[in-house]
Amino acid sequence: MAPPATKQTTPPLTIVFFGLGAVGSSMLICLAELAERDGIPVRFKVFVIDPAGAREALYHAERLMRRIEIIGVESFDPILDPAGPISEKLAGASLLVNAAIPRFNCPIIELGVRLGVHTLDLASDMYNPETANSLTFAQYAHDRALRDKGVAALINMGISPGITNFLIGERICRISAAHRKDLDIESIDLFLLEDIDADAVIFSWAPAVALDELSQSPLQLRDGRMVMHDPFTGARDYQFPHEPRSWRQYPLYQEELLSLHRSYPAVENIGVFTGGSEVELVKALHQLNLLSKESLGANPELTIEAVVRAAMPGMKKPRRIEDYLRSGVIRRTHFCAAAEIRVSESVRNERQTIIETVGLSFLRYRELLGTPYAGATYISYPTAVGAAILGWHTLCHVRAEPGSIRGVVNGEDLARLLPQPRIDAVRRDLVAWDIDLFESTRDAESG
Repeated sequence: MAPPATKQTTPPLTIVFFGLGAVGSSMLICLAELAERDGIPVRFKVFVIDPAGAREALYHAERLMRRIEIIGVESFDPILDPAGPISEKLAGASLLVNAAIPRFNCPIIELGVRLGVHTLDLASDMYNPETANSLTFAQYAHDRALRDKGVAALINMGISPGITNFLIGERICRISAAHRKDLDIESIDLFLLEDIDADAVIFSWAPAVALDELSQSPLQLRDGRMVMHDPFTGARDYQFPHEPRSWRQYPLYQEELLSLHRSYPAVENIGVFTGGSEVELVKALHQLNLLSKESLGANPELTIEAVVRAAMPGMKKPRRIEDYLRSGVIRRTHFCAAAEIRVSESVRNERQTIIETVGLSFLRYRELLGTPYAGATYISYPTAVGAAILGWHTLCHVRAEPGSIRGVVNGEDLARLLPQPRIDAVRRDLVAWDIDLFESTRDAESG
C-alpha cells in the first residue's frame, strides 16, 4: 500500500521594509491583503529607527502583527554597508522596499544585488547635483549589475509617479501596436490635483517636502529642450473629472518628467502640472516672500524661509488624521491625475490630431474609516496602494517566470513587460482598493 501523500506547503514570501511611515504602513497592509486574497503566505520584516512609531502607524492592523517582525536599529547604514556582513535577518527575502527616503534607494539596490533579490522604491532625489546634471535617476547606475543577477529594481512606484506612468505606458503600447508609420506622439502632459477642504491646515506630505518640491524652478520638455520656469509661472487651467470647476495648474519638476523622457525620447513635449489647496498655500508663501533665503540679522543661517519652516505645522499623526475625518474637520478631499497624450496621424488625406486621456481619481477617503487604513492621508493611501499593487503583481509574475523582468524598471516598463492578464489584474485591483480609473479619446480641436 502506497504511503499517504504529504501535503505540499508553500514557503512564505518575506518582504523587507526599510522605514515604515504613512506610506509604508498602508503599503504593508495592502500587500498583506493581496497575499491573503491570492492564498500566498507572506511575512514582513521591518527595519526602523523608531519602533514605537512603526507600531503606532499600524494601530488598526493588530491582526497582522503576528506576521510582522519590527527590528529597531540606530541607523540603516550598517545593514546597507556593501563592505559589511549581510544581516541574518535578511535571509530568505523576496523583496526589499525603501519606505524611508530616496537617499537609501541605491544602497538598498546594492543590497538587493548582493542578495539576488528584487527591490522597490517610491521616489527619487530630483534635486541632487548628479540627477540635475544628467537628468537621469541615480538608480540606473545599477542596471547592469541587476540584469546580471536576474533581478529588478522597481523605481518610482506609487500613485504618481508609478500608476500614472503605468497607465501612460499602457496607452502608448496600445497606440503603437497598430505600427502606423505616420503616427506621431506630439506631447504628454500630466495634470495633478491634490485638494483638501478642511477647517485646519493639514499637509498630505511632510511640509518640508511640499516646500522643497513646489518652490523649485520647474523644468518642462518643450520642442526637445528642457525649459526652466520660475516657480508658479506658466500656469494653465484644467478641468478634472468629478470637479465642478477648473483648477489652476502650475509646472512641477517631478519624477514623471525624466521617466517619460527616458522611455519616449522621440516625444519632444512633456510637462507635469499640479494644483490644489496645498499648492495654493505654498504659492501664497512664495508670493509674500516668506520662502526667501535672505538672512535675518547677523546670523546667516537664520533666514526668512527657516523661520517659516520652523513655524509650519508638522504632518499629523494617524490618530489625529482619523479624528479630523470622524469629526468633520476634513470635509472633502480629492486626489486626481490625468495624462493627456496628443497623437497625430493621417486620416482621409488630412492630418488629424486627437487627445488620448488616461487617469485616476481617489474620492472615497471617508470610506477608509473602519478599515486598517484609517489614519492614512488622502495622498499616502493611494500612493501606498499603487506601490503595493504594482509590486505584488510584478513579484508574482517573476516568481512564475524568473528573470523575465530585470534591471531598473519604471512604471512604463511594467506596462510593456507584464502580460496582459496581469495588466488587467492591476487595473481591477486599483478599482477594488477605491482608485477609480478613467480614459477618453477626443478630437484636439474640440477643446
